[in-house]
This record gives sequence, C-alpha cells and structure tokens, in this order.
Amino acid sequence: MGHPPDLTALADEWLRGVIRFGFVPGVRARARASLQDLLEEVVAALRAEPFDPVVGRRVGAELVDLRMSSPPVLGMTVRLLAERLPALIETEPARVPALLETLVTGFVTAQRDAVVGAAEQMNRSEKIHWRRVQNDLQRQLQDALLHDPATGLPNEQHLRRHLAGLTGRVGFCLLGIDRYAELADTLGHDNVAKLLIAVAHRLDGDHYLAHVGFNEFALVVESTGIDDVVKLADRCRRVLGPAFPLDGHALHIDITAGIVEERADANADHWLRDARLALGWARHDHRDHAVFEPGRAEVDRRRHRLAASLPAALANGEFLAHYQPLYRLADRAIIGVEALARWQRPDGLLGPPEFITLAEHTGMIRPLGRYLLEQACRQGVRWRQAGHDLLISVNLSPLQLGEPTLVADIADILHRVGLPAAALQLEITESAALDQGYEALQKLADLGVRLALDDFGTGYSSLAVLSWLPVASAKLAAEFITDAGAPAVTEVLRHTIGLCHALDVRVTAEGIETADQERLLRDLGCDSGQGFHFGRPVPAAAITQRLGIDRDW
Repeated sequence: MGHPPDLTALADEWLRGVIRFGFVPGVRARARASLQDLLEEVVAALRAEPFDPVVGRRVGAELVDLRMSSPPVLGMTVRLLAERLPALIETEPARVPALLETLVTGFVTAQRDAVVGAAEQMNRSEKIHWRRVQNDLQRQLQDALLHDPATGLPNEQHLRRHLAGLTGRVGFCLLGIDRYAELADTLGHDNVAKLLIAVAHRLDGDHYLAHVGFNEFALVVESTGIDDVVKLADRCRRVLGPAFPLDGHALHIDITAGIVEERADANADHWLRDARLALGWARHDHRDHAVFEPGRAEVDRRRHRLAASLPAALANGEFLAHYQPLYRLADRAIIGVEALARWQRPDGLLGPPEFITLAEHTGMIRPLGRYLLEQACRQGVRWRQAGHDLLISVNLSPLQLGEPTLVADIADILHRVGLPAAALQLEITESAALDQGYEALQKLADLGVRLALDDFGTGYSSLAVLSWLPVASAKLAAEFITDAGAPAVTEVLRHTIGLCHALDVRVTAEGIETADQERLLRDLGCDSGQGFHFGRPVPAAAITQRLGIDRDW
C-alpha cells in the first residue's frame, strides 16, 4: 500500500534538506523510507483524539538514532514541518507547534543521552569536555533556529528579537528583489541560492543585516531622521547595481525599498508589517522606495475592510442608485437620468470612487453591476407608468462589458421589469469599447439598447471610432466644458458636435456648471446636458418630485 502523494513529496523534501545540512548514513532509499515512516507517525499523532504531543519526543529521538543528528538538520526539520504540516492536514492550529516543541526536546534529550553515555566511559576531564560539547550543541541549535540556512544571516525571528532590544530612534529598511519569482523560475534553485549569498555579501557592513522571506533583506541602523534611512536605501541600491556574475552570465537585479523610522519602543511586530506595506506602495507607485505613512496605512486598511464587506453589503441591499437629470438644451426639458451607484453604510453614504475599483479588483463588479442595472430599470418603469418616458442611462465597467453573458443578462432584466430596450442607455468608455471590439458592442446594439461613448474626446482616436462603433450618443468629457469659453476650445466643440451630428450621433455635455456654459453649448447645437448647474445626483424620490409626480403615486 503506497503512501499519500503529499507525504511522499514532503518526505523527499525532508531528505533533501538532511542531505544539504547533514550526513545521511547508509542507503538513501532506506533513509527516505525512515523519514516517510516518521511523517506517518507525526500525521497520525496530529489527527489523533485525544491529541498527545509526546509522539514528537519519539520522532526527535529517532532522528538521533538515524544519525541525522546535526543541529542544522534539526533547525531545517522544525522549519519545514512548521511550514508544511498545517497546509497538509486539517488539525487544530496549536497542535503542530506543541508537537514540534516535544520533537526538539526529544532530539536534544537523545543527543544528551548519547553524549552522557559516552561520557560515562571517560575520565573526569573527558566528562568536562563533553559538557562543553553539549553546551556548544545547544548554542548551535539555538543558532540554527535563528539564522537563515541559505545565507547564514539572521532570520526573521532573530530580527524581531533584535528590534525588541533596541532603544532610541531606529531606521528600518526592507529591501525587496523585484520579480523574484521570475528569477527563481529562470535561474533554478542552486543559482538563486548563489544570488542570495552574493547579495548578502554586498550588503554586509556596519549595520544589522537579516534575510527575511525569500527575496527580502532587512537593515537596521541608529537614526537621527528619515533622511538617514533613505540615504541607506540609496546606498544599498547603488551597491547592488553592478551585475552579478552567475552561471557564465551577467545578471542585473532591481531593488525596491520600504522604510520605517520611529522610536524603538514601538511594538517590534509592527516593524516588518509597516515596512512591507511601504515596500508595496513603492512598487505600486513605480518608485525606488517609499516611507511608511500612518495616514496612508489607515486608508489602505479601510479599503481592505470595504473590499471584505462588499459581498455582505450586496446581499443586504446596501447599494442603491442616485440619479442625475439629463436635460434637453433646446427647451430645458428632463429627458432622462444617469444612474450612479451609492453605498449606504452605517457610517455614511459612499460614492463610486470609494468602492467601484474595489469591486472590480475583487470580481464583485459583475453582480453589483447587474443589481444596480435592475434597480435603475425598475425605477424607469415606475416613472413611465406615471407618464414620463425617461431615458435610463447606466455606466458599464470594462469588466462587465467583457462578460460573455452580458447581453443575455440585460435582455433578462428588461423582460422581467418591463422596460423597453430603447429606454435603456449603456455608457461605455472609449478604451473599453476599443478593447472589446465591434462584435460585443453590436450585440448590445442589436438588443435595442442605446450605446453612449462616455468621456468622449479624452482618447487619441475618439473622432475616428465614431465612424465604426455602433453608438447612438457621445458624452463630451467635462474637461472640454470647463474651458468652453476659450476660443480654441469653442471651435473644437463646434467641429466635434458637427461631426457627431453628421454621423447621426447625438451629443451630451457632461459637467455643465454655469448658465454661460449651458448657453454656449445650446448655441453650438449640443443636444443635451447634465451637471451641477442642472442638479446633483439625488435619490429617485427627488427626481419624482422634480417631475411633478404626486407623492402618493
């Protein structure tokens, strides 16, 4: 009967670690089988009810009996099992550390017993010698648990202890090797190990240096201000700038830094967290380094909390549409509304900039978009029943536009709520339209809904795309309207509106804020407009009141 594949793979990795850090007596296949048996025993103990961590003592002692008894082997074993066992089996989180603690105890005890057994056959001087040997073994074991086997540098646990013992102001610089995963895949394990050793050698100096994670090095210095740490980061980047000779090639690496500078009485556990957060900011902003900022960190934490609460908020009906009226400029009649998403939270009302991007990144934009689209269509039906055939305009995210079931979903919503397809306008950006291509847009047009090109005029090819995109309307970007009084901008608007009309495309101006802008756009032949000059986005009830519909309707 064979062993489970996960345990087999873990046993192979364990054996490779033993080979790397210690001596494997006899035939390797036999040693591997022994390690496999030990793994089986560990897994059985972790799953047993009641749980008895004493099994770890037997496993630790067995490693000594197998002559796999060097402290680096133990350090490697503890790290490997602590990392892999929780993901390999389902068990209470506290069981794995408890069992590993008894494993270390069993290992050390067996080591001691072996030493004591030999010492009993020696004279007093030899016993003293062996006591010293045992103390050295203990120190080596402690050293193995606090140092990185790849580079020999202090590891993350050592770093935490070091930070906890500091006083005064401290500068903490976390250096990350960019695109490390690609390097590892390209170079292979052995060459990556050589690279890390070479990086550690160049960074070594009169500062504390640790290797944390796979691709991160931490430097700690006494600081008189943030400039000290920034200069340290720049110096490190210069040191690592020249190519690394590796496997016959000259390899260049890119380094990004996350920086923290504060008093050493801060919680040591926060240093790595804050530095890694700053490192992420630097990479996101395409900068060489970033300094930790509590305010930005709080914004990030709020964003993560919002992202995590999106599914429950949608299920609880916390999202709603506000509506901004769309006016015909010729006679100032309300001809439609644009539905804009809002999130009604206990702590206030959020607008699209605070959650739409989060919804796109988390995949929630598709169900959220369908929910808001149906809500707006149902409201459109209610206004039609009251005698007002308003155009309902809804924005589509590029991710929604790329959804294969989009047309079917919209057709289903229109059928269920009873809104004519021609009463629905879908607003898309030029970039999204170009990405999705003609076919996707034509399917929407064939359904009967109107398509509007949003933020028209902000792209390089806006005028050209009108000749082949199946759009019924173009919405002039607000940037045009802001400077509409300038002669050059006025001429651009005149020609743009004329070209749109020549192509049978109606024109809507967004962002109208003054009566002068309204008057100019009307004189230029613009068909419709919206903006704060006419009204801000408001709940459906406010639009109903503006239309003069009886409140009891």
